[in-house]
Amino acid sequence: MEKIWIFKVIIAGAGGVGKTSMVTRYCTGKFQEGYKMTIGAGFHTKTEVLDTGETVKMQLWDFAGEKRFRELLPDYCKGASGAFVCFDITDYDTFRDVPEWLKIIRQKAGFIPIILLGMKWDLPNHEVDPEIAIEYAERAKCNQCVFCSSKENININESFQAMAKWLIYYAQMG
Repeated sequence: MEKIWIFKVIIAGAGGVGKTSMVTRYCTGKFQEGYKMTIGAGFHTKTEVLDTGETVKMQLWDFAGEKRFRELLPDYCKGASGAFVCFDITDYDTFRDVPEWLKIIRQKAGFIPIILLGMKWDLPNHEVDPEIAIEYAERAKCNQCVFCSSKENININESFQAMAKWLIYYAQMG
């Protein structure tokens, strides 16, 4: 019988960077502007069938980015198998927050695959240099740094497929 993997994946980052838009784009294929602020965490599931024939069901925890919710994040991280840490490429302050998100996730979830996502790639006026973000991701031991746009559907599915492969790889490493 074919193996079906089930993994809990955290989606974290500052408020307003586009986490809910990304998850909605991935799960429904639709883009919607003007989301209301996430309170606590949103929960979604999506099954990904990889080119290897393996099936991965991801339980996606879209975590609220506002500071007042941040104290809840450690509890959500328990049992997580992977994480996306998101920042808005047009807002340097959201990139400056990334180390704090990584620290919380690593303290509670351990050594799990983490993909750093630069959101809103379609917008002009980038404040975060892609090379700096990629260098930072390497130094911070993130698995990848990807730039994406939920609006234009750039690198959304690819990011989740990459995560699914990392999750299986880490699970098999034991």
